[in-house]
Amino acid sequence: MDATIAKMAECRPMKWIACLLLVAGCQHGEGEAPKQSVTEKYRNDIASICDVIHLADADKLAKNERAPIIAMWLGPHIQTDEARDFLAGVQPLTGEAKAQAFEAEARRVGLSSCALANEWRP
Repeated sequence: MDATIAKMAECRPMKWIACLLLVAGCQHGEGEAPKQSVTEKYRNDIASICDVIHLADADKLAKNERAPIIAMWLGPHIQTDEARDFLAGVQPLTGEAKAQAFEAEARRVGLSSCALANEWRP
C-alpha cells in the first residue's frame, strides 16, 4: 500500500488530470446507451420539435394555452422513433433542465438553436 502511494506521488500533475478526466468520462457514461449517428430524418424531427411553436401556429396563442396545440401537432409530424424517444426522455424535466436538454440535442444534430427551449425558461 505504501509503495502504491509513493508511486502515485511521483506522477506528474498533468497525468493526474488526464486520469481524472478519463475516470470521470467513464463514470458519466455508465448505464447510458451510446448516442447513435444522426440521420437526416432525425435531424429534421429535432428541427421540427425546436420550431414547433411556429409550425403549429402556437405562437398566436397565450403561453399557457400552447401545450395542447404543440402536443397535437407533434404526434403526426414526428417521423422517427428516436425523436419520440427523445421527447419521452425530456418529458419529466421542467424549467431550465428541459430547456438545456432541447438546446443540447439541437446542437448535437447540427442546429444553432432551439426556440422551444425558451418555452421552458421562466
